[in-house]
Amino acid sequence: MNRKNTCKKIATITLMVLIGNFLLCSCSKDDVIVEEKNLIKEYGLVGKYEFQVSPVGMMGALTTGTIEGTINEEESGVLRLRFSGFRAKPMPYEMSVDVQFTVTEISQGLMVHAVEGKGYFDAVPPAGDSDSDEGLHSNGKAKIVGQYKPNEKGEMQMDLELDPEVDLPVVIDIETVKKLH
Repeated sequence: MNRKNTCKKIATITLMVLIGNFLLCSCSKDDVIVEEKNLIKEYGLVGKYEFQVSPVGMMGALTTGTIEGTINEEESGVLRLRFSGFRAKPMPYEMSVDVQFTVTEISQGLMVHAVEGKGYFDAVPPAGDSDSDEGLHSNGKAKIVGQYKPNEKGEMQMDLELDPEVDLPVVIDIETVKKLH
């Protein structure tokens, strides 16, 4: 009788281990992606925005201006921020940004993480300016980081920093002014 109980216990333990392994293996990377997509919807990140853009050098902001742009959801919980044709005096170039990022939740909003190899920054001479050079291009190396958090008025705001990965000591501060659509 003791041997029968021992066999039952071994069979029960083996069954519990198999069920535990099944449950652990059934969790996949896709489960995390679903959570990220829920964050995108929960915070209403997709849409058309007015952005405040400030190229910042070693001595502070070089200029500041606003431009309309979009944040769209790409595949697998990846967001894409785009705008083009930004130029504020005294900038000699028109700036375009096309970067992809993901988000994770933090205590007061969301943390923005760059997607490697999916960040494009271009600064080119305005159309018709034949005296200027070819411009500056990141070739997919630009990186964006930052947060989506309450501003001083308590409204949710993107506060981002783009490293354009070009041959100038400059970063681009990007803030959402308001969501347009």
